[in-house]
Amino acid sequence: MKNFYITGVSGVGKSSVAEKLKKKGIYTIDIDEVEGLCDWINNDTQKISYWYSGIDKEFFETHKYICDKEKLVTLINKGNNNIVVVVGLVDNQSEFLNLFDKIFLFHCDEKVFLKRIKERTNNNFGKHESDQEMILGWYKDFNKDMLNKGVISIDTDKSLEDVVKEVLSKF
Repeated sequence: MKNFYITGVSGVGKSSVAEKLKKKGIYTIDIDEVEGLCDWINNDTQKISYWYSGIDKEFFETHKYICDKEKLVTLINKGNNNIVVVVGLVDNQSEFLNLFDKIFLFHCDEKVFLKRIKERTNNNFGKHESDQEMILGWYKDFNKDMLNKGVISIDTDKSLEDVVKEVLSKF
């Protein structure tokens, strides 16, 4: 079995590609969609907190979005296909990148992902100014860090079909 991870900031197309891959019969896990897989954790208390649209920017300074690695491994092992694709972005992803044969970094122009965030209807994250400030403040350093790790760079500033084709060509 081959495991692939797709990451990138909000609005770059991870969930849209995940839906297309699912329709093609590929076992795909969108970590934001699995109840109890990821939580906002308070840095000091280590307790779960709840994000809501419009929360102040202090929230992002005092919390991390964490994926439960054990639960993720269990979900990956449920895959009965030759391919498992996980999509998402969490603060602790470096703890589980070694689970994947290939890692893809989705990216596009900032104006493009901000427009996508504003127009999407399936997720409220990023719609508020405080969310967008956090995303923009983190975007370039995150991309640089991931590229230094040797990930496969995918520019998603093109049609969804073209992005899916490019991803599939790299499997």
